Amino acid sequence: MRFATIKRWLCNGPPKVAIGKPNRKFAEKGGEMLRWASIILLTLGISSTHAAEPFSVVLTDVEQNIYKETLHLTSSDITPDCPVQWSVRKHVLHGGKQEGVEVIEVDNGKLQFTVVPTRGMSVQQVSMGDLRLGWDSPVKGLVHPKFINLHTRQGLGWLEGFNEWMVRCGLEFFGGPGTDEFTDNIGNKAQMDLTLHGKIGNTPASQVEITVEKQAPFRIRIRGRVDEAILHGPKLELWSEISTEPGSNTFQISDKITNHSAVEQEFGILYHANYGTPLMEKGAKFVAPAREVTPINEYPASDISSYNIYRAPTPGIPEQVFCLQLWADKNDRTKVMLHNAAGNKAVSIAFSIKQLPFFTLWKNPVALEDGYVTGLEPGTGFPRNRSIERVFGRVPKLAPHQSRLFTIDFALHTGKGQVKSAANEITKIQSGRKTRINTDPLPTEKVNLKDVIEAATKWGPSYTSWYGKPAPDFTLTDMAGKKHKLSDYRGKNVLIVFWTTWCPPCRLEIPHLIELRKTVSEDELIVLAISNEKRDLVKKIVDEVGINYTVLLETGDMPEPFGVLRIFRSNGIPCSFYIDPEGKIKLATSGLTSSKEIKAILKAEQPK
Repeated sequence: MRFATIKRWLCNGPPKVAIGKPNRKFAEKGGEMLRWASIILLTLGISSTHAAEPFSVVLTDVEQNIYKETLHLTSSDITPDCPVQWSVRKHVLHGGKQEGVEVIEVDNGKLQFTVVPTRGMSVQQVSMGDLRLGWDSPVKGLVHPKFINLHTRQGLGWLEGFNEWMVRCGLEFFGGPGTDEFTDNIGNKAQMDLTLHGKIGNTPASQVEITVEKQAPFRIRIRGRVDEAILHGPKLELWSEISTEPGSNTFQISDKITNHSAVEQEFGILYHANYGTPLMEKGAKFVAPAREVTPINEYPASDISSYNIYRAPTPGIPEQVFCLQLWADKNDRTKVMLHNAAGNKAVSIAFSIKQLPFFTLWKNPVALEDGYVTGLEPGTGFPRNRSIERVFGRVPKLAPHQSRLFTIDFALHTGKGQVKSAANEITKIQSGRKTRINTDPLPTEKVNLKDVIEAATKWGPSYTSWYGKPAPDFTLTDMAGKKHKLSDYRGKNVLIVFWTTWCPPCRLEIPHLIELRKTVSEDELIVLAISNEKRDLVKKIVDEVGINYTVLLETGDMPEPFGVLRIFRSNGIPCSFYIDPEGKIKLATSGLTSSKEIKAILKAEQPK
């Protein structure tokens, strides 16, 4: 009897006799068959439930003293119903610095990747046909952590083993080497050395297991536990998982970090995913819904404007690092992509900005033999020393026994159609929203407004009573006859400069304001220069000098403390007022001000 027939009988009962007298014998037979159908279906249900349990095997468990040196799994052994042939192979490398390194090679029938439990569950490389995720590092072979001294070369020893496609940086800290303060075993403040990118990438996994779903979609999972714990210090645990489905061009990394201490603990993680050829090449492009882009160091303006375009290998060129904040969709999900020059090969990365709010783009466009590579790196902060990142609130904490989850989805794209489709998804996330590109590097310390005032050679002492108070609103007309209302710029920083064409310091200040407008976007700062002179006279200077900021004409009385004549009599001109995004007067300066001073005032925070 067919399963579908049994199921139909259970739902509707056995067939009924429609013509003639009731057939007792048939009814009795139908009832008996119904009872048997119930038993068969129940048995099938139990069998089906049992079959749904995934296959699982433990490769390493230090607590149980379990260790399997080799293993080979295939779809025909584990999932004979799977239409795609897949395999998982675990073995140990020998010789040189790779001696004793464990690797797990996964082939889902379409793409392949290699997990390295010995190196913090990093991923050596990913490939799908001729599309490779990885790079050609000067460091050859997988280096066992026992051969690496993280403290060599002033804390840069991490680089002696750096050649994976994806390595995690963390957990206690990541970023540049240096020193930071910590509390020692007797409760005193002491100094500790922080090495480049922390220890997790050079810590062998304490537990490793493979699980495979026996029913569609037959997902394959490689899981590992990496511990970073010390007495009188952090007690952090990473559970890492990388998974994929047979025949898929995608895979997922899903991590959980737990603080096993009874006290609060700082932590951080950066997913350092690295790409060389064929994705990185001259004309390759990084695509992202960027909200803000800031260089980590000082670079030429031309390099910043083309931060997302790649050059050919260039011997001796220094690395470049750009710090990004990204736009996201309504579910806080975002996506970035790297594609080759032809636009027919790409990798896309999707994640939550709630989990990983900061993104680092690392470009190392040196000669091929020196490590031509770029890094696309979502993280909990930017890759600077923890002592600096803490100042800016980018060192998160875990409460006692609290866990945090991190999930990243990767997809490999081949063909211009697939690449364009992924690019369209990113454009949809951007949704026309602007990208702010900052030319000044990421600040290394917070600037207090009080300190700026004390360091200044001049400011407007007549207006100190206005600091922190709402700026009076006004409406003035520009050179083209367009009206500008101060309150319309609420939510942005506004610089109001009172000046005249006959004032020598005012004329000397103009080049600084022009340079400011070139290097600071209107999303970051609105510049309004106000003169009380006739339009033709002002327009002549605007055209001659090439003023690129908004010039307004004062044609009547302005509310106190504004007004060219009022300011000239009490404090002198030029005079500048800084209005914060809340519409309050932040500071007033008197006399010539440089673009450097203006930027310092913009970054300065009100003392708390």
